[in-house]
Amino acid sequence: MRVAAAATGREPADEVLAMLSVAGAKTWIGLDRALRTTAVTYGGNATRGQLPEDERLSSLVAGCSWDGHRRESAVAGLATAADGLLLPVLVLRTADWVPQVRERARWSLTAALRSASTSALLAAASVATAIGSWARGGHAVEVVTGALRAAPDGVLASARTHQDVGMRRLAYRLWLESGRSRHEEVMRVALSEQDVVCRLLCAERLVADAVRNRRVDVLEGLLREGSAKVGIEALTALVKLGRLETGEAHLADRSAMMRATAQWAVRRAGRSPAAIYRNALAADAPVGRARALVAGLGECGTAQDVDVLLPFLEHPSPRVRAEAVRAVRRLGGSLTRIAGMLADPAPVVVRAVKRALRSEPDAVPAARLWELLAAESPPHVRLGAYEQLRAKDTWTRVHVDLHLLAARDVELGHRAHTDLIDWSRRSAATAYLAPTEEMKLRLGRLIDATEPLIGAQQIHQLRWILGIG
Repeated sequence: MRVAAAATGREPADEVLAMLSVAGAKTWIGLDRALRTTAVTYGGNATRGQLPEDERLSSLVAGCSWDGHRRESAVAGLATAADGLLLPVLVLRTADWVPQVRERARWSLTAALRSASTSALLAAASVATAIGSWARGGHAVEVVTGALRAAPDGVLASARTHQDVGMRRLAYRLWLESGRSRHEEVMRVALSEQDVVCRLLCAERLVADAVRNRRVDVLEGLLREGSAKVGIEALTALVKLGRLETGEAHLADRSAMMRATAQWAVRRAGRSPAAIYRNALAADAPVGRARALVAGLGECGTAQDVDVLLPFLEHPSPRVRAEAVRAVRRLGGSLTRIAGMLADPAPVVVRAVKRALRSEPDAVPAARLWELLAAESPPHVRLGAYEQLRAKDTWTRVHVDLHLLAARDVELGHRAHTDLIDWSRRSAATAYLAPTEEMKLRLGRLIDATEPLIGAQQIHQLRWILGIG
């Protein structure tokens, strides 16, 4: 509304133009949608103020109008606005749904980018990368890419530090393709760039050059200092260069992807990663290393390795116990030991147990779950017991929900109420197996106790579903 008002002289234009000069791609896209509404278009033109109209803002409002004829007429003003301020809107019009607007904007954008300033070019490129996945957005990306390729090195350098991630990724691709990137700069980016895609682009270039020139030192530097994904690229290249022994040192890495790559390298060397994990677990290891070793054996071991992992279910570290739960489950170990850990004092372990038992609702007896649901249990234990009871069967689910509501449970009452509503709306119609008479009586008493909480209409529906008078 401020843009529309400033365009018709009802508000000073300076502040609005200042805001637009630093607007990002999301702002331009949102502004384009907002200005297309009838209320803004007619509201902006209904009453003209005493201030002079701003030509750029008038072109902006017209270029975002719901009227295709106005958008087409505004293209010239968008392309020739001072300082290229409106180039982002011109980029949006190249993806317009009206062919006449689209074609005219595309021709104008190509010409306008040739003389655009650095800031205008980068603003246009930011919007172009944001709409690149749109049905008609590919043309803007092609035009902007061509303009950036032809721009001086300083423009591409500015683009590589742009706050927009899509802009930075495009700039890095063009920089690496140009052949003007220096090894030291690429290495610095591969080790320090915040965006993982930009880091990988640079790492892939370094790895390719290192493999071609057999620069083992470069690969070892990336493996030692880089992130997990960069390290994976470096380790893979080292193995291809014949450094098969490098993999063993990374079998206990915290990253599952890095462990998988190290396991592949060890197999290439003719050794068994599972045997290395077994031997390492037989000796005392620091907590961080023990956790990775347990996870690694769970990833590449066999059912015979379950006995090696069972002692780690009682490890002092909760993280190691949780990893042991996942490893034992992955290798097909007995659920009895895992089910007994549903009362573990560490929430991270109970979460791992819940995931392990997700497809086994009968692994824990219902009587034991009701014991764990008691108010004296820690909150995370009660939550685990509640979720296991819900998964038992339809009527146990309704029973536990009503029980928690009738008990005015502070921790789980809201969750139970939400679940009961969800069941009555989505799942009640498919509950073809009727409850036993004993269960029906129990549910009937709970329904009477919860009527003040969940309302007469919900109570009536529950009684109708259960066949209770």
